[in-house]
Amino acid sequence: MIGKRRLIADILFKTRLIGLVQSVYAHHHIVILNYHRIRSCIALGCSHFDDNVFDVDEDQFVRQMKWIKRHTHVLSETDLIDLIYNPCPHIHRSRYPQVVITFDDGYRDNFSIAYPILKSLEIPAFFFVCTQMIDDRRLGAWDILAFLIKKCQKPTISYNGQIYDIRSNRSDTLESILAWMKTLSYDRLNPFIQQISDTCEIDIPDLSLQDKELLTWDHINKMASPEITIGSHTHTHSVLTGMENSMHLKELMTSKEILESKIGRPVLSVSYPFGDSLYIPDTIQKTAKICGYRLGFASSFGINSPETIRPLALNRISGHLDSESTAAVMTVLPYLFTRKQVSSHDIKAV
Repeated sequence: MIGKRRLIADILFKTRLIGLVQSVYAHHHIVILNYHRIRSCIALGCSHFDDNVFDVDEDQFVRQMKWIKRHTHVLSETDLIDLIYNPCPHIHRSRYPQVVITFDDGYRDNFSIAYPILKSLEIPAFFFVCTQMIDDRRLGAWDILAFLIKKCQKPTISYNGQIYDIRSNRSDTLESILAWMKTLSYDRLNPFIQQISDTCEIDIPDLSLQDKELLTWDHINKMASPEITIGSHTHTHSVLTGMENSMHLKELMTSKEILESKIGRPVLSVSYPFGDSLYIPDTIQKTAKICGYRLGFASSFGINSPETIRPLALNRISGHLDSESTAAVMTVLPYLFTRKQVSSHDIKAV
C-alpha cells in the first residue's frame, strides 16, 4: 500500500498536478512533519548506529524545505499556540496548508545540517531533546542495540528463548530486539542492553563515539530563538505508559526545568517518546498541562482538524519523508499518507 501511495505522490508531483490539486482543494488541517536525522551528502552510507532514524539526505531536505517554503504556511510555536487556543476564522480559510516542522531526539546533524538550512530559508521549526541524553552524552537504547546487532559476527543469537538468524536476517533481528526494548521499564533497560551486548559478544560503544552523534548545550543555545523552538522530549526517553502515573510528573517536569535553566526561555512544548497517540491517555495529557506545557506532540500518523484538535496529543506524520514528492503531497493531500484518525472515545482531550 505504501508503494502505491509513493507512486501516486510521484505522479502528482512530477506532472505538476499537485499544484492544480492545491488550487482547487484547500484543506484546513494542521500537518505536522516529524523528522529525526538528516544524512550528510558527503557521508552517505550506513551509520554505526540505527539507520532507520535517518529520514532524508541533505540534498533532499533542502528540496523539501524550499517546496514547503513556497507552497505552505509554516507555523512557529507562537503561531501554533495562537491557532489552537485563539482560532481566527480567516486563518482557516487560507488556501495554503498549515505545516509544522519537528525534529526528535537531539542528534548533532539537527544543528550541523538542518538548522542552517531552516535558518537560511527563514523556516520555523521545533527541536525536541532528551535532557539526560544531552547531559550524559549517551545515545538512546535503539542506537546502542543497532550498533551491537550490526557489529555482531555470530551467525545466530538467542534471547528470551528465541533464536535469531543474524547472518540472513540482521534487520529483522534488530526490529525484534527493538520491539522488546519498547516493552521495558526504564530500570530494566540497561540490564537488557548489557545482556544483548554479552549475547552478541560486542562491547557497548565507547562514550566518545556516542558523544559525536549528539547535540551539545552550546548547539542548543545557539539554535534557541523565537522561530526555533527547543522542546522537551522528556528526561530519560522512557515509554511513559510503562511508568507509574506518579512518575509522569517527574519525567516531564525534570526535562522542562533543565531546558529552561539552560536556554533561559519558557519550554511550552513536549514530544512524547514512542508516542503513538493510542498510548498518550488523558492522564499523561493532564500531567503535561500541570507541568505548564501548552503543546504535546504524539508520534501517530495523523492530521489535526481544527474542530477536533487535541493540543496535548497532536498527531504527526513520520516516515516517507525521503523524497520531495512525498513531502509535498503530505502537505496538500495529507490523507494519502495518514491512517484513520483516533476517535475522541479512544483518547480524551484535556
